[in-house]
Amino acid sequence: MNLALGPYGEGAETLLHGEFGAYPSKGSRYALSLTQMALHIQRLVPKPETDQRTVVPLAEVVGCHTLRSRAPTDRAAYFSVYAYPLKKRKVAVGLGRGRQRAARTFQVDGADDYEKNQAVAEKWAAAIKCLVLGIPVSSETEIAPSLLPRPRRLLLLLNPFGGRGLALQWCQTHVLPMITEADISFNLIQTERPNHARELVKGINLAEWDGIVAISGDGLLYEVLNGLMERHDWEEAIKMPVGILPSGSGNALAGAINCNAGLEQVLGLELLLNCTLLLCHAAVAPLDLVAITMASGARCFSCLSVAWGFVSDVDIESEKYRHMGAARFTLGTLVRLASMHTYRGRLSYLPATDATTHRPISRSITARVGGPPDELLVPLGQPVPGSWMTVEDNFVLVLAIYQSHLGADLFTAPFARFDDGLIHLCFIKAGISRAALIRLFLAMEKGSHFEQECPHLVHVPVRAFRLEPLTRKGILTVDGERVEYGPIQGQVHQGLARLITGVNRLKIASG
Repeated sequence: MNLALGPYGEGAETLLHGEFGAYPSKGSRYALSLTQMALHIQRLVPKPETDQRTVVPLAEVVGCHTLRSRAPTDRAAYFSVYAYPLKKRKVAVGLGRGRQRAARTFQVDGADDYEKNQAVAEKWAAAIKCLVLGIPVSSETEIAPSLLPRPRRLLLLLNPFGGRGLALQWCQTHVLPMITEADISFNLIQTERPNHARELVKGINLAEWDGIVAISGDGLLYEVLNGLMERHDWEEAIKMPVGILPSGSGNALAGAINCNAGLEQVLGLELLLNCTLLLCHAAVAPLDLVAITMASGARCFSCLSVAWGFVSDVDIESEKYRHMGAARFTLGTLVRLASMHTYRGRLSYLPATDATTHRPISRSITARVGGPPDELLVPLGQPVPGSWMTVEDNFVLVLAIYQSHLGADLFTAPFARFDDGLIHLCFIKAGISRAALIRLFLAMEKGSHFEQECPHLVHVPVRAFRLEPLTRKGILTVDGERVEYGPIQGQVHQGLARLITGVNRLKIASG
């Protein structure tokens, strides 16, 4: 199912058609038509002045429930459709577009027998749920509840201290009601300390769950992925679908998921509602992971980025402003611009064009922990292979990024895809003015920074890289988390993990 909201199936094949009452009734009656893309609602009584109909895109629907009246003499059956359309509403500055719940309940009363009416209500509910979950149905399909998989079971891990500390409140007010309407069962666990999530996923019985969802910033999902990779059964464990519902400061992966769905770039609660809606649609996409090796021999798996210089400085130094939420990065950027540093380093990489014909290295690194071997890398103490390129220079920043977003409002790598098998190596060389750097970051909000053709900004798609800092002090981050300072290298492993995106090729398996 494609959530990029376009035509809603006008003129498309009608899967179901019927005439129903409304609840509360008020004497209203409606003609309903269901297509692959939308539910079309036409009022019949009282007769409208125009032929205009209400169109509910299924991309905005999370679920559909059948209901029965408490009145024992009521032979009608009912079904409710739960949608979250974008509507204009007042926000702090001007008008914004946010999702607001819109539930419509219809009365099935065409028969004198409750069981017959109930069968019609269940048929409509099953058809709508199938379309939301991407289960193929057509006018030839014998639509019945048996087409549906059992309800999904998700393990929700919530960091109550993330962002501005609103995660639990937002979860209870917005997330849990929406996923309940989507028939998702869940267990919610609040993390209590760093690496709590990592420890949890290393020890749980994964067969009990259909997905693990982090309700936090990017750091909690980093813990989940590395916990899965540290299991003895990592090859199967890493196929567990993971998701993110953003309530942290950076929310880069959530920004990428939102962008991948073709939705408008948003922040805060608006982004959380978009991502929760997508989570309800269940579709899963392959996700690249990059195996990162550090000088000590420590190895971890990254799904976002490795940063050195300006970006990592802002990320870590702005921790003191965490109470400000996403605004901490704006303030941190201004502070760092006032005393802009450059760093001497050696950056080596295997260009993506060369990697297709590149043979695995006989001295490649074998994983000390879970995970596949890095066949494109040699140990950090050895020279890089001759087929690699090397740049030694003074840098303002070096960023190895594999998702489209560096933050929810930083469209840093517009060309990146979840499973393109690429590390997008971006670096800015010394010599750039503060004004030019500000222009780049402002343009990055729209993803137009590469169009400026700044001579100091370089982008190279690679399969593997090595960064050797030659400046004695500095900050290195992996997925926004500070790691040991020193030589670091990484290799991409294409499609190793599974990410709940709501719009892609795979589906969460339920049996």
